[in-house]
Amino acid sequence: MDATASDISPIEARFMHMLSQIFEDGIITDDERVALWTEVATGGLAASQVDGLLLHFLQEQFAGFAADGIITNEERTRLRLMVDVLGIAAVHLPDEIRRALHG
Repeated sequence: MDATASDISPIEARFMHMLSQIFEDGIITDDERVALWTEVATGGLAASQVDGLLLHFLQEQFAGFAADGIITNEERTRLRLMVDVLGIAAVHLPDEIRRALHG
């Protein structure tokens, strides 16, 4: 998904904001997990939209981590957490993220 903020709907923007808040501190609580998957189930987004937004969010986070050309162990750990919580299969990860995770 190559979307700018103006390309997404209010529902998509709300979902992306929720993802940012959940992953902001690098700790995912059970309540946050429940809230995320409740939003996925009831938030009015199609499965394909959710998949695209999850991948877009992960790519944005990776871009921020990689901006200095170095992925630290802490950043790698946060990426792994995101991939695990978001349930993104390795086969669907962009090559650069897959390489960073195995760095």
